[in-house]
Amino acid sequence: MEQKTVFISYRRALSRHLARSIYMDLRANGWDVFLDVNTIDSGDFDRIILNQIGARAHFILLISPGSLERCANSGDWVLRETQEAVRLERNIVPIIEEGADFGREMGYLPADVRAIVSKKNALPLPHFFFDAAVEMLRTRFLKTPEYIAITAPPAAERAEVQRRMAAVEFEATARVIPTSISLLPAPFAWVEIPKKGYSIGKYPVTNAQFAKFIDAGGYGERKWWTDAGWEQRQKDKWAEPRYWQDSKWNGAEHPVVGVSWYESVAFCLWLSDVTGEKIMLPTEDQWQYAAQGDDGREYPWGHKWDGTRCNNNVDGNGIGKTTPVRQYEGKGDGPFGLVDMAGNVYEWCLTDYNSKTNDVSSIARLRVQRGGSWDENKMDLFRCNGGGGLDPSSKYPSEGFRLLRS
Repeated sequence: MEQKTVFISYRRALSRHLARSIYMDLRANGWDVFLDVNTIDSGDFDRIILNQIGARAHFILLISPGSLERCANSGDWVLRETQEAVRLERNIVPIIEEGADFGREMGYLPADVRAIVSKKNALPLPHFFFDAAVEMLRTRFLKTPEYIAITAPPAAERAEVQRRMAAVEFEATARVIPTSISLLPAPFAWVEIPKKGYSIGKYPVTNAQFAKFIDAGGYGERKWWTDAGWEQRQKDKWAEPRYWQDSKWNGAEHPVVGVSWYESVAFCLWLSDVTGEKIMLPTEDQWQYAAQGDDGREYPWGHKWDGTRCNNNVDGNGIGKTTPVRQYEGKGDGPFGLVDMAGNVYEWCLTDYNSKTNDVSSIARLRVQRGGSWDENKMDLFRCNGGGGLDPSSKYPSEGFRLLRS
């Protein structure tokens, strides 16, 4: 009997978005698919996951460039999942993302596992032929062998499995949508935050993007500044960001730094004016939800600190400067695919740090900053609920911002 039940195994840091795309296609075509989005940080993880492999006839092993490197370690969880699929004689289907070397990736598996997985029919997945590839997956590769024996998981696990699958469904509804701001250089995209009524920039604003504001005469046009911001601009004779001319900070795709809260707001008001859209800094609550989602994670990527997922100085061996906004994409992304929500630069929020009000025109002694930066050495500052307050006229090489559209 045909079993339309699938388990997807993947490396979260490298293949999360592709795994969700495959998941959504299979679900739309009537398949029962398990895809876990939780980080591995509880004793229940192995029991629940291994039982879900036993409950499904097919096991998809998603292979992206470098995704099996950690399988050289006996405790790696992609390896554990694959070993269980081999033990239970699931129908194993390796899917090879474009750019991955199947032979090299197989070399990271233990010999006994490699001997079995390497002989399976693997499905190449070219980027431009995704639809054709997943149709072939459904119609040709996911055929249930006669020897498959399904093992029903304990009923007590049902609620936890449903909770995790609901998280997958929720996250999969977040859409990255093209920007209507054609005047801003790439990279730029809006990410629509599900059920919240706003979109947020996938990346912090870059130097090349901020340059458009400067070129448009932004520092000389009164209408794009709040009263307090215009007064501060004249007082301090702001003409451009303090670090704009320094090669250490001015890479086109590096986040713009040395911008005060007032300058960030002026950029938003200028962009709103020229596009006809309502664009502003996110409030503290909007920023936190976009970074964290609704599962209470400590950091954008999960519950445990991992210094390899963002630009930081927690171990004292940081690189000492900003990085391009796409450098950590796919490694430290939040639940909706936002990049650099931890590390690289602090990001200004609209919110008054003391009163927690969000009036753009009010005089505030401190405005909220979130996200940590390249020079911070305390991991707590990178938490989704971390950060602090700073004088809105401050201009440091650790400060940047991102946009919100409502």
